Amino acid sequence: MNIPFKDLFTRMASLKSVLSFAQGGSFIKADKKIFVILGPAFGVFIIALFCYWFLIEKPYYVEMIENNGELIKDLKFTRDKLRKIHENTVASYEDKLKTEYIQKSIYDERVKDYEQKLETFKSGFIAMNEHDRQIKELEQKLKEESQSKENQSKENYEQKILALEQKVSSLEDKYVNQKIVLENSLEFVNEEKETLENTLLIERRKVLIPSLILPEIMNRAITADILKKLVTTKDRLERLEEMNVILKPDTYFEMGLVSYYNKQNDKAIEQWENAVSLNKNNVKAYICLGIAYNEEEMYDNAVKILKRAIEINPKYATLHLVLARIYEQNEMLDDAIYEYSEVIEINQEAVDIHYILGTLYERNGMKEEAKKCFAQYEKLKGKK
Repeated sequence: MNIPFKDLFTRMASLKSVLSFAQGGSFIKADKKIFVILGPAFGVFIIALFCYWFLIEKPYYVEMIENNGELIKDLKFTRDKLRKIHENTVASYEDKLKTEYIQKSIYDERVKDYEQKLETFKSGFIAMNEHDRQIKELEQKLKEESQSKENQSKENYEQKILALEQKVSSLEDKYVNQKIVLENSLEFVNEEKETLENTLLIERRKVLIPSLILPEIMNRAITADILKKLVTTKDRLERLEEMNVILKPDTYFEMGLVSYYNKQNDKAIEQWENAVSLNKNNVKAYICLGIAYNEEEMYDNAVKILKRAIEINPKYATLHLVLARIYEQNEMLDDAIYEYSEVIEINQEAVDIHYILGTLYERNGMKEEAKKCFAQYEKLKGKK
């Protein structure tokens, strides 16, 4: 690095020699002129040096100091990082020493404790060899005793077996007799069941009880005596059912009709449910269940069972009719209109349905549709 002031004193000495020479040989007053010239020159030189220092050398020194500061920061960071790594390494080794090693003195103390316990156990327990020997002796004794007892009890066992065989033989004879009686009884019960099932069907039709419980086709003139006979037959079939005798699906349907006419709606619903579970295609049982559910204010069950029946047989007009009436009773006019329309689509000659549909359209504010339905009703009624 070049220092601008290193030859300053040498230059001042040479300048002093020049000045002394000038002072000695001039015949004019040269000293004043030289000082007049050199004074400003020296001032300019000093100013130039000052400017050179502030404009060139000082920024260089400032930059060098800043670079040294950054270098110092990097060295400090590196030193801190190495110190942290060293501390972590030392800590990990200390943890390893704590977790993986124990002091030998502690280990020796535990060994002594276990040796003392072992000595105490020796006084309270026997050796394995002695234990095995005693077990063998006991097994030999048991074997000898069991052989002697077997010889003594063999005769008793043979006598007991002979007695049991005689009892089994007698029980087999009784079982054969009971089996014959049971088979005869089952045959009689089955015949009785078939007779009762046929009787219930014939008597129900004889007294003009329809297979559906629609209000317009119900038999209102059935007497108490006739109903009592039907109920008696139904009760006998129920007793057979309690004896685990399997009834026909149609028999449950017939029993449900008798229970309904006897004002036993709960029993009727239970029997129709049995009929539906045994025969999924018994559409009449679905219709009776829907009507009974609705009468018992089980509206959701009624709609659900009738929709299931419509899925099975969508072209059965009575299903749509019963569902439409339930919707109408519950003021669900849009659904009722849809189901009545399905009835008309299946059966074009259903005269009264046109009139009912017209009234529903009128109640629902659909006057044009109502007029068409009333006109169709009058037209079909005129043909009759």
